[in-house]
Amino acid sequence: MISLQPERHPWSVAVQRLRLDPREVRSTVAEIRDLLTARGRSASMWSVGSSALPSDLPDRLQALGMVPEDGPGEAAMVLVRPPEPHPPASFVVRLAETADEYRVAADVMIEAFGFDPSDAAEARAQAESRFERSRASAHTRLALVWEDDVPIATGRVTFTPWGLFLGGGGTLPRARARGAFGALIPAAWREAVRRGTPALVTWARRDTSEPILARLGFEEVATIRQLRDDLGTGAGA
Repeated sequence: MISLQPERHPWSVAVQRLRLDPREVRSTVAEIRDLLTARGRSASMWSVGSSALPSDLPDRLQALGMVPEDGPGEAAMVLVRPPEPHPPASFVVRLAETADEYRVAADVMIEAFGFDPSDAAEARAQAESRFERSRASAHTRLALVWEDDVPIATGRVTFTPWGLFLGGGGTLPRARARGAFGALIPAAWREAVRRGTPALVTWARRDTSEPILARLGFEEVATIRQLRDDLGTGAGA
């Protein structure tokens, strides 16, 4: 599966759910590269889960020029019961209901993830149109965590028939280690139950969010390796 977001940074192009015939890995990679190049994209991120095929797919992709992202890797985690009690705090969590709140969430994400200036400018320019698309589709929303009327954390919520997928969670550096990230989970769980789909699914970095999610009751179900494909250099490998 290939998904494209309006922005132009590598994370706006995701290649996932990889089940490839070992004899067709090279040709499939070439086909995807051609497809993305024709759409003006210069890089993509490949998410290779522990159930991907063939089993040595990460090594094959690296041999074709892809580069593993730095860091300890990620885990796919699932919550299918109410989260463990969260320490009380003065946080308010709600979905972005207006274009202004969506822009605020985008600003939090920009600072939390340290976007470079060009990516930040693009995210701000796209904020209003992305809000309109999300409101029209009712498929994906941004959540905001407020403390004393100040936005300090955000996360993306995708609604599916099987549960809520949580992604893109980030907290402002000055507000970290106070429970803002964890405050998103009970709010997401309540929304999942309200929709009749009591399950939360997310990806977690092993060195940051995984310990928090484990304490809240999430269980690991798969490992994920992220590989970046810079089309200007990898395509000719």
